[in-house]
Amino acid sequence: MHVQNFVYGDQIKIQSYTDYSSNTLTTSISGNDLLIQGTVNGNTTTLVTLKNFVTNTNGNAIPTAMYRDGYILFGEQSDTGACFLAGAMIETSKGCVAVEDIQVGDVLVAQVRGQTVSRSVIWAGRQVVVVNSALSDDMAGYPVRVCQNAIAEGVPSKDLLITPEHCLFFEGNFVPVRMLVNGSSVFYDKSITSYTYYHVETEQHSVITADNVLTESYLDTRSGLSFQQTGKVTRLYGVSRSWEKDAAAPLCVDRAVVEPLFRQLEQRAKTLCKDQPVSEMAEQTGDPDLHLVLDAGRTVRPLRYDGTHYSFMLPPHTKSVRIVSRASRPSDVIGPFVDDRRYLGVLVAKIVFVTGSQNYEITSHLQTETMEGWYGAGEEPCAWTNGNAVLPLCEHMAQGRMGILLLEVRAGGPYLLSHPKADVRLSQSA
Repeated sequence: MHVQNFVYGDQIKIQSYTDYSSNTLTTSISGNDLLIQGTVNGNTTTLVTLKNFVTNTNGNAIPTAMYRDGYILFGEQSDTGACFLAGAMIETSKGCVAVEDIQVGDVLVAQVRGQTVSRSVIWAGRQVVVVNSALSDDMAGYPVRVCQNAIAEGVPSKDLLITPEHCLFFEGNFVPVRMLVNGSSVFYDKSITSYTYYHVETEQHSVITADNVLTESYLDTRSGLSFQQTGKVTRLYGVSRSWEKDAAAPLCVDRAVVEPLFRQLEQRAKTLCKDQPVSEMAEQTGDPDLHLVLDAGRTVRPLRYDGTHYSFMLPPHTKSVRIVSRASRPSDVIGPFVDDRRYLGVLVAKIVFVTGSQNYEITSHLQTETMEGWYGAGEEPCAWTNGNAVLPLCEHMAQGRMGILLLEVRAGGPYLLSHPKADVRLSQSA
């Protein structure tokens, strides 16, 4: 079966005449397609092919496949929040135990305001991830390797492998490890393209210790239904928790707090990883290469540019244009300590269309309902494009005359000239 236009979050239920188990349903990438496969008696069969799934979706949206009551269910969102890979040693009341061996009822050692307390495990689950290398490193699903001694001497006590959204505990805050990736002592391990990750949930969200690193237990902010549970105890799922009300410490993505931590680890890495070859700086440009693309695909370059305003000549009967430019993510061009992973093109303020003696101001990009390629406007009357934004013009071109489109651009860039890689060093300041 082939399925078109399936995207992250969609769900499909298909009746099956074969009894599958949780371990026999898998997902894999083939070109731009995602394959849902089943294995019976050693034979693997592709059950469903999601066509062009890789190019249609955002994030590491590999849907979970499971068998229940005669049906194959897939499309449930993968939750790769607080996840450990196998081998992470969790501190328990009986000593350090590998995360894959943690069971419901085990007692973990937790920290509350500097005091040691005991927290019982109420759920332990696992899930399989297949990396989607077509996406950026932080979204592809690669695990993050925190090298031995990366944070301090003996912290971690050995290399710790966790998922990018997993949080480490610093100075009273939880910080996602993706915001601390420096390409040396903390990096995306691209040698791992599929793996099983593990969740351990305690009665309360807790600061726990893994490989001598203060980190977090699982906080169920979505749904555990996409995980295969370990042990014999079946969990009944209740109301999801939230960071605002249920977290053991605040989730912090503020650059003012995270960047100093990033710089500390980066500086320490220069000593720890001094024998590693120095990576080249990511090449950047401030030129947005701003232009328009017409309905038929023709490119229109600006007539003039005065530092803020671009002017474009449009032919008669132009119904819409695309505002096209380079686009980069602040988290790539400034550093991962900036929690803005939007692809930003240019910040457009006033738009005026001039035809004959008439001036028409266009404000559709500032409306509540965002159009394709636009991010919602903030308090200021301007909006960012994603590098390819649609701008309708049909009502202003009804007279069939040529016109000039004026764009006021308030900001843009810098832009990366090559796809960002985790092992490329970033600028020291921005």
